Amino acid sequence: MKAKGSEIAFTVATAVLAALAPVLPSGCAGECAENRAALPLAGFYVGEDPAQKATVDSLSVRGIGAPGDSVLFDGTADNVYLPFRIDRDTTRYIFTSTRRRPIGRPDTVTFIYERILRLSSPECGASYYYRIEKSDNTGTIIDSVVCPQGYIDNANVENLRIYFNPLMFPAASGGPSEAPVQNSDR
Repeated sequence: MKAKGSEIAFTVATAVLAALAPVLPSGCAGECAENRAALPLAGFYVGEDPAQKATVDSLSVRGIGAPGDSVLFDGTADNVYLPFRIDRDTTRYIFTSTRRRPIGRPDTVTFIYERILRLSSPECGASYYYRIEKSDNTGTIIDSVVCPQGYIDNANVENLRIYFNPLMFPAASGGPSEAPVQNSDR
């Protein structure tokens, strides 16, 4: 029986990988210590002004549809990591005010993206990058969500911006004693 071209190519590729397998992991220790995963970092802002950073208190961020639907964050922050799913092209989160008297309705933030598998190097292997096709939100505490670069790679930088609706957070005078959004000094 004659071997077909694709069978020969598969056999050769398998043999090459088997031969290189013992060598590949040995170079990873020092060279691959940097962040290899594309982990989206979302910064918080007031209104639509990218110069006005915000610190949001009493905030809960929970994943939707992921195994366990776990709470990713619960507290006060000016940014939060929002890992994307690698088994789907959509990731969704719920942002909720956890104040005693919540202001606004919870927001569902949806990211639709293209997953791109890239080889970092033969020593370090591959990782996913994400090209953002669309981001959307429903609710009243978030005005908009944007990805300024249009993609998320493995650089450890803020690559998403969440603009909170300033009208949903009362001014200190005449408002609740605990202010949910404060300007950050950064």
